[in-house]
Amino acid sequence: MDSISFFHFLDIFLDFIHIFLVLFILFGWLYPRFRELHLVVLLLTGFSWLIFSKGNTFGHCILTDWHWQVLRKLGETNFPETYTQYLFERMTGMPVQKATALTITRISWLLSLILSSVLVFRKYICERRLKVTD
Repeated sequence: MDSISFFHFLDIFLDFIHIFLVLFILFGWLYPRFRELHLVVLLLTGFSWLIFSKGNTFGHCILTDWHWQVLRKLGETNFPETYTQYLFERMTGMPVQKATALTITRISWLLSLILSSVLVFRKYICERRLKVTD
């Protein structure tokens, strides 16, 4: 396999992983079986944003950096600053401002974090009550 086709594979793979991660972050709390994992993924995502953010851009994703490196190897340039911008423009053909993309990303993550936390802690409180009454 030549390097160009390998980088095309990596481009598709990183898109798949990133989109799967975004969907899991947004909707993972809906599935009781995955709620604890969902909460862990949300916390790791927030932690990674703190670690990998550049300056004041809380919400910067290391997957985006890797993806941009792959796309540069394929000769692409002029990337948006966030994956949310990239994905929105790729799906709709319309650009979105960085501030709007970051706001959407941050609010969505925070809402998922709140929902997931409430549901996980509610489960543990209910289980604890059942053990006390037994």
